[in-house]
Amino acid sequence: MSIQEFRFLTDENIDAELVMILRSAGFDVFDIKEERLFRLSDAAIIEQSYLQQRVIISQDSDFGTLIFRDKMPYYGIIYLRPGHESPEVHIESILAILDANLDFTIPFILVAENTGELVRIRLRNN
Repeated sequence: MSIQEFRFLTDENIDAELVMILRSAGFDVFDIKEERLFRLSDAAIIEQSYLQQRVIISQDSDFGTLIFRDKMPYYGIIYLRPGHESPEVHIESILAILDANLDFTIPFILVAENTGELVRIRLRNN
């Protein structure tokens, strides 16, 4: 499966600029902030994304705990590392993911770590 086929759910820690970049590339994006769903639990976000078949984009590693410890079903998660960086850093990471021509199998977890010199992408298809 290609990333071009995905719909996304962006966590509240994802900047509006990144949401706009995804939308301008033709992606359907459900943004937690725009929907005023602040403080929605991570479990509720995973459940909503699973039911709507949306890939979560977040800086929050707590999703992994819920998936692996609590065995929550999930669709896909993209973690942007390091967290709490400028929107430009995360936009660079998303563009690297879009350009990587990866083959996804649902469910998956992708970690994109931006070192400042390059974006390391690790994909785990489950």
